[in-house]
Amino acid sequence: MSKNTIRSVFIALFAALICAGCFISIPIGLVPVTVQNMFALMSGVILGSIHGAAAVGIFLLLGALGLPVFSGVKGGIAVLSGPTGGFLIGYFVGALAAGLIVGSPTPEEKKLTGKVVGKVILATLVAFVLNYAAGIPWFMSVMEAKGAAKSMHEALKICLIPFIPGDSVKIIVTIILSLLLRPVVARYLTDDDEPFKKD
Repeated sequence: MSKNTIRSVFIALFAALICAGCFISIPIGLVPVTVQNMFALMSGVILGSIHGAAAVGIFLLLGALGLPVFSGVKGGIAVLSGPTGGFLIGYFVGALAAGLIVGSPTPEEKKLTGKVVGKVILATLVAFVLNYAAGIPWFMSVMEAKGAAKSMHEALKICLIPFIPGDSVKIIVTIILSLLLRPVVARYLTDDDEPFKKD
């Protein structure tokens, strides 16, 4: 099996995982609690910038085309242009940035050095921060256009503060899974064809 095929499979798997996250959504106002942000941002931390962002890009494209893959099993341009659309775009930005920070996975990361752990932690934190940095201003802009303008304080109360406990858990889970899975994924994405050779 070629490396390009394997890469495509990983991208498709993570895109499917992000899409599947739409079934886990808890509405708590205008911005629902979802695991999609964790799956999307995790794709960048585990796969690296190009492949992780590609997985998120596929998810966004499917949603834009109308498939019900967004939170609450919804789809369409209306969702992307709605109050939570900035968070969806933030998935892509966060995954891309996380991948750039942590780099492509390597088999050597099986040895958990301080450098490896530090990069994964930093990449994860930056990804989540960028998700909010994209989502909150977008939310404020859309609400203002709808005639229901929100101050920064109000936007933080709606879009950030209620999600801090849950996202703290997601950050920890993302870090742990990324440290465990990056060396595994690396075996299939690096140039070494050993995993596919027969004895």
